[in-house]
Amino acid sequence: MVTSPGNIRGYLALLLHAHLPFVHNLEPYTSLEEKWLFEALTGSYLPLILNWEQLAAEGIDFRLTLSLSPPLISMLIEPALQERYGRYLDNLRELADREIERTRPNPAFAPLAEFYHRRLAAIARAYKETYQGNLLVPLKRLREQGHLELITTAATHGYLPLMLTNTARRAQVRVALDFFSATMGFLPAGMWLPECGYTPGVEKILQAEGVKYFIVASHGMLGAIPSVSTAVYAPVEVGGVAAFGRDWETSHQVWSRTEGYPGDPAYREFYRDIGYDLDYDYLESYLAGGVRGDTGFKYYRITGKTEAKEPYDYLFARERAREHAWDFIANRERQLSHWSGKIPVPPIVVAPYDAELFGHWWFEGPDWLADVLRQAAGRVNLTTPGIYLEQYPPRQEVTMGPSSWGEGGYNRVWLNPANDWVYPHLHRAEKALIQLATANPRPNPLQERALNQAARELLLAQSSDWPFILTAGTTTEYARQRLLEHLENFFRICRDFEQNRLDRDFLAGLENSDNIFPHLDFRLYRQAPGVAGQPVVYNKREPVILMLSWEFPPHHVGGLGIHVRDLSQALARQGVEVHVLTRSPSGERSSTIQEGVYLHYVPTYQQPEQEVDFLSWVLQFNLALADAGREVLAAKPGREWLLHAHDWLVAYGARELQQATGTPLVATIHATEAGRNDGLHNRIQQAINHIEAGLVAGADSLICCSRYMEEEIRRLFQPEAAINVIPNGVRAIPPVATYQEGQTILFVGRLVVEKGVQVLLAALARLQHLYPAARLIIAGDGPYAGELHNLAGNLGLAERVEFTGFVSEEARNRLLARARVAVFPSLYEPFGIVALEAMAAGVPVIVSQTGGLAEVVEDKRTGLTFNPGDAVDLERCLVTIFQNPDLAAELGRNGQTRVYQDYTWEAVARRTLALYRDVRRGHSMTAG
Repeated sequence: MVTSPGNIRGYLALLLHAHLPFVHNLEPYTSLEEKWLFEALTGSYLPLILNWEQLAAEGIDFRLTLSLSPPLISMLIEPALQERYGRYLDNLRELADREIERTRPNPAFAPLAEFYHRRLAAIARAYKETYQGNLLVPLKRLREQGHLELITTAATHGYLPLMLTNTARRAQVRVALDFFSATMGFLPAGMWLPECGYTPGVEKILQAEGVKYFIVASHGMLGAIPSVSTAVYAPVEVGGVAAFGRDWETSHQVWSRTEGYPGDPAYREFYRDIGYDLDYDYLESYLAGGVRGDTGFKYYRITGKTEAKEPYDYLFARERAREHAWDFIANRERQLSHWSGKIPVPPIVVAPYDAELFGHWWFEGPDWLADVLRQAAGRVNLTTPGIYLEQYPPRQEVTMGPSSWGEGGYNRVWLNPANDWVYPHLHRAEKALIQLATANPRPNPLQERALNQAARELLLAQSSDWPFILTAGTTTEYARQRLLEHLENFFRICRDFEQNRLDRDFLAGLENSDNIFPHLDFRLYRQAPGVAGQPVVYNKREPVILMLSWEFPPHHVGGLGIHVRDLSQALARQGVEVHVLTRSPSGERSSTIQEGVYLHYVPTYQQPEQEVDFLSWVLQFNLALADAGREVLAAKPGREWLLHAHDWLVAYGARELQQATGTPLVATIHATEAGRNDGLHNRIQQAINHIEAGLVAGADSLICCSRYMEEEIRRLFQPEAAINVIPNGVRAIPPVATYQEGQTILFVGRLVVEKGVQVLLAALARLQHLYPAARLIIAGDGPYAGELHNLAGNLGLAERVEFTGFVSEEARNRLLARARVAVFPSLYEPFGIVALEAMAAGVPVIVSQTGGLAEVVEDKRTGLTFNPGDAVDLERCLVTIFQNPDLAAELGRNGQTRVYQDYTWEAVARRTLALYRDVRRGHSMTAG
């Protein structure tokens, strides 16, 4: 919550936007664009994070907003790039050693060489040891501590105003939000419009996707209709979304080439680098591709508008940064004092900057920013747009025209004679993909891969970086080449698709090189429901479905949430209107639309910090579900509704709605408490079993995912309602461009006793004599994790077992790419969707012959099976895979074919819809 201490008259919201174009270099050497990332890491991202962590350690109560683009996040979490950056740092440190020796006789440069050496050592230590190569870890920690508000931008930083269709704009927004939430674990409150580029209608897309705010250029807000009474010092509402205006004064003080702080003569000169000044023979092994360029070793200060430059004095520059930080805060005090009382809310100054300005371009920038954050205490209240909105929502609704923060304020930078040739091709590609996506909603697996890759190529071609570089006249040939490559790839896929001659090798090569957004679904390019004034079109002959689920991605514990997401979206694609009631991850009530599915996030009445036992919390959650469900049902009077409850955690709410409204109820029983625990051993387990029995008894029809579960439900509950066996489905997973590591074994799943990971550890211990290099990756979390850690240590496997914790779907796909085999050794398994996911990726699987797994995997044809709990039998299967690579490859291919023939969500949705119709028909006959 925003607070306003006595003498503080307003708020300062600093926002850093971090973005670089996507790079996936497959060459052994560091490429030009890869060096851009490495320079930004060394000069900007790591120094900024280290400073923020130091401030947090000092107890400084600071806040700022960081926007992370999806391409940058993709590169930060890419294992190959993490390893390559480690080598880049090693190379720089070697150069730092040589620089100390070279400058030793020079008293002006020797201290600076020592400084660079210490700085690189600290950066390398933090990156390799403290952060283990993953910068998302400290960023998430700073967010949890309340210091950072993390938001994102469009998928590939596409410049939205110059796209032809709202469908393409929506895809840029939706892909970004899906990727961000899957990677970071939450949905961002705000979105940075690339290049601050706004065009009317974008706000409707943001509102439909649940975005609460965006930033607009100052002239965009000042030119709004009606006139904005608060200038840029309070947010306004635009189409249901809050817009904050960028403050011109803070921008000018930092960005201006002539009057801004970075131009001070004391600061380091960017354009003088030993990469250009020293002999080539001395530098050759430290230059990317052997081409002269910046190394980061710069020994001169700006000095003035002259070619003659004086030596750089870091300590003097550091002091000047403190002075400039004091000046910046003093100006904010005057600015806020002027506006305080003149507008009806406390004023907020929004100051956004490119993150790369701090450190890469302006070397002293990270230290200046740290000083600003320190000196703000007691003088200016630091906040974020999201926090400010909680207390001061917009008071005025306006309409705005186009704007950007580029030169001239509109589209000139991205549309001019240097780059205007691009847009006819991009617009033609948009229309082509929309046409293909609309005409082919249910392609075969190869066609689906092709259309997904076409969508990736279009997104990559749309990056605002390419027209910007063409305008700037810097690395124009590179930008032109990237644009043309992505467009040529796109149009070739389209031609091959239409002529029914898709080239598997060509497609696999693109999936390997242009591998951003591995979970991308081309169906985003179908005409988007509810966007740009287009109403949602559903088949009104079908019942409206209200699903209840306690979890839904990106906030989910196991496979149930993924099941609900994929089933509801597949039903929506078939013209069914689906509403999902689920737990609010933020504790706030909200609604949005995703892939044509209405999502209603419901908070519990008891807050997380209150001490309540689990069953009491479930009851409170169900009371909230029932209240919210009544509102949803009442919103569409006259329509035929059907309730669909998923497992016991929503049973009370589902039964209450069924009885109060007379709406028929279908229940999916994903697992049972007795099955999970091999019996009922305590009060809580017995209580859960009782709730399950009530849900089964009250449902008009039941669904389970396997014949095994059907028998279990009959044995435990003797239901009167029909039981329908409808298996789980699986999304298309891009076939992994495998870089399998030796004998790497992968397990993915919840860490509970019934998943049998202890059996897998015992088999690995037995395997040591044959395969001493074999290693196991255990991806997942749960209450049994601690005991599994101890067991691995007791078996002497601590160095050979990697516990990753919970992983996103994208991270899971990367792990599948590393695995020689995936093993699912469950003692109890109603279905085993994780096994399907591995099979869909073409990875051979080994499963225990139990429950639903035995129905999914056919031994020696689509995988290998072993006796549940038998470590010796599991060892036999692992040896078979490792000794027979041809057999392993055949099992992987057969498993993948089986999945895409029998376990697609489209097929699951069709069978589920047929059941809905039967239930509704039977209910109508009974009511009549």
